[in-house]
Amino acid sequence: MPARETISHQTLRELAEAGAIRETRVVADGPAWLVVVRYGNRERVLAARNSRRVRTWSSLNSVTKYLQGIGIRQFTADARNFDPQRRGSSRPNRAKALKRAHEAAEYDRWFREQVRQALEDPRPAIPHEEGMARVEKELERRIGPRPK
Repeated sequence: MPARETISHQTLRELAEAGAIRETRVVADGPAWLVVVRYGNRERVLAARNSRRVRTWSSLNSVTKYLQGIGIRQFTADARNFDPQRRGSSRPNRAKALKRAHEAAEYDRWFREQVRQALEDPRPAIPHEEGMARVEKELERRIGPRPK
């Protein structure tokens, strides 16, 4: 397995632009591919952009496009640990999170509309004590008297 310490996309790009990378390897880890670079006397694995987790690709073509995009045109591939049948860690399914975000936004719109309507209601305000008495009466009707 390659070195555990990671390098950021930005640093990798800057090292590539400066011509400081001595070696680039694309290494298979089960069904995924990761990038290992050697510069100076250090060897690092490329990290995902928003975390320190190792960045992986599902195909050799996609990692090749990435490396070419930052100016790395030559690398070696190590497929000894390639196993397309092994389940790798997949990216989280963002569909559920996106659905929750839409639901939250919809609730927020509904809630703001309810507040706007309440503020624009021309009826006179009810004193707090009277409002609480109404609530207590309704609760007593629905679930019975409060325990003492």
